[in-house]
Amino acid sequence: MGERRLYGVLLVTAGTALWSLAGLFVRAIDLGLWDLVFWRSVFAGLCLIAIALARPGEATRFGWPGCLAAGLSAAAMFCYIAALTLTTVANVLIIYATLPFVTAALAWTIGREVASRRLLVASTLSLAGIGLVAGTSLTATDIAGNMLAFAMTVSFGALLIVTRRQRSLNIVHVNAAGAALCAAAVFPFSSGRLPEIDALVLIFLLALLTTALAFLLFLAGGRHVASSESALIALLDVVLGPLWVWMAFAEDPGRGAVSGGSIVIASVAWYFWPSLRRSWTSRRAVR
Repeated sequence: MGERRLYGVLLVTAGTALWSLAGLFVRAIDLGLWDLVFWRSVFAGLCLIAIALARPGEATRFGWPGCLAAGLSAAAMFCYIAALTLTTVANVLIIYATLPFVTAALAWTIGREVASRRLLVASTLSLAGIGLVAGTSLTATDIAGNMLAFAMTVSFGALLIVTRRQRSLNIVHVNAAGAALCAAAVFPFSSGRLPEIDALVLIFLLALLTTALAFLLFLAGGRHVASSESALIALLDVVLGPLWVWMAFAEDPGRGAVSGGSIVIASVAWYFWPSLRRSWTSRRAVR
């Protein structure tokens, strides 16, 4: 493994590990949903603004694509935190792991982008995995949490499509605007009170570690490894996220989540395997 690729793999892995801490922080913060989303959005926005100032680039001309992207980012932020408060971390992350297939379905719906047979097979298998997860999560809160997790995945998939088609958009600026929009939207439903200092510290760490630093590390590492490798490394989130809350809070993901999650992870890994193998072969040929 070359030094640059090793460096990239380590950065992407570190970013994924930080992302996986989100559920742990949400479980540790004793705060109502609206207050939690509001303050997390505020701190996330501030952290992203700090990143934008530290990495100056061309200013983003928002227009309607930027506004749409910011709205999708805000929706994903809200649905993610809300889903984590309603159902298990495992359920949320398993549903989110289907992002490649959800994004492909949206791309076909919006732009009639042709999907490969391999993608269709992997999508079908992952849907079966989600069905297994949902079928064993029959309480009202679990159902609501699963629906929000899927809404988050759809929102993020749509955001990926918009930013891919509008390459002039600065992703950091878009997400900072999304955080501000999310904070403004939920503020009327929040208590309006300043949380206790321990809760504020945890929310700040939630925003700093799982948003700002994770974002920076993943993007920086992604420059040195293939996108398929980054996608496979990101699957660690599905394993590590439930592991942290199980260790800290004894949150049992349940047999359905374990079985369904295994199917989803295997489907994603199988889908990306050819491109991953080509990447390894090309690197060996260069040597």
